[in-house]
Amino acid sequence: MLETSNGSTPREAKRRRILRAAIDVFARKGYFTARMTDVATEAGVADGTLYLYFEGKEDLLLNIFDFVLGHFVEQVEREIKDVDDPEEKLRILIRMHLASLNSDPHLAQVLQIEIRHSRHFLSLFTRGKLGTYLNVLRGIIEEGQRLGRFRGDINPGLVTNVVFGAVDEFVMSWLLQDETADLERFVDPLMKLLIEGLEPR
Repeated sequence: MLETSNGSTPREAKRRRILRAAIDVFARKGYFTARMTDVATEAGVADGTLYLYFEGKEDLLLNIFDFVLGHFVEQVEREIKDVDDPEEKLRILIRMHLASLNSDPHLAQVLQIEIRHSRHFLSLFTRGKLGTYLNVLRGIIEEGQRLGRFRGDINPGLVTNVVFGAVDEFVMSWLLQDETADLERFVDPLMKLLIEGLEPR
């Protein structure tokens, strides 16, 4: 997800390399223990170079979060653009969320555990790319309610929080149990649980 693409400028490529290095360092050492110099060494850049891109360690952590979520939202929107069924849209979003973290355990560690050490963590729910992610999810729920595919007697904001919380909890349990099994195996049971609860009465 953070690999350099052919269309990247040299500056953007270096920024991505620093973000990737920070993910690996924060995952291995823990956010509090890791130092900016560790990130610089991992990225193969001088210590001072980091501060040309980020104000400090917390700014680096928050930029990881926003960059990854922004990229993920773009991917999801491309995938669901031509899909008419809101249930299928919801399945695609959940599958992509689980698959992206399943393929990158260090990223999962940072997004699920290390980011929560930031004093600005709660503000991420109302600002930045997490807010955009939740808006996409809420849009799917609202579309399903308008089309009569999902029950309309439940507040869409509540459903959004329940879906996000369920996916988040699956990933957290997977990390804490140090499982090697495929995280995507949760897609079908989670969808069954959600759709049965969302079916019109």
